[in-house]
Amino acid sequence: MCHLYSPGEPVPIQEAGDHIFGLVLLNDWSARDIQKWEYVPLGPFLAKNFGTTISPWVVTLAALEEFKVDNAVQDPKPFPYLQHQDKFLFDIPLTVSIKRKSESREVFTEFQPNDYFSFKKFLFSSVF
Repeated sequence: MCHLYSPGEPVPIQEAGDHIFGLVLLNDWSARDIQKWEYVPLGPFLAKNFGTTISPWVVTLAALEEFKVDNAVQDPKPFPYLQHQDKFLFDIPLTVSIKRKSESREVFTEFQPNDYFSFKKFLFSSVF
């Protein structure tokens, strides 16, 4: 049984898993140095359209189940509508590399269990 919410009606964060089908990777490649240059004639917004990439598939929550780990300790505590006890962080390292000809250089590595916000909190903080 699923409770349908009216447009504008908040969904409690404890029920977020019932409303999230899966996750994708999305990267906004901002060009901040270009933004400074074009700001005067064009305004501040065009540097944000430099490029956006999204993963070619959606990974379902069921497929991610085995990668769930405990939520990070949160100090200070988030607002009550962002608090949840169920695991919603994933033990999946993310690495970004830049390849040029035959050279490859790692520029970023992130491990999501270090994050203060879980995916549920990201979603719900952007909705409210």
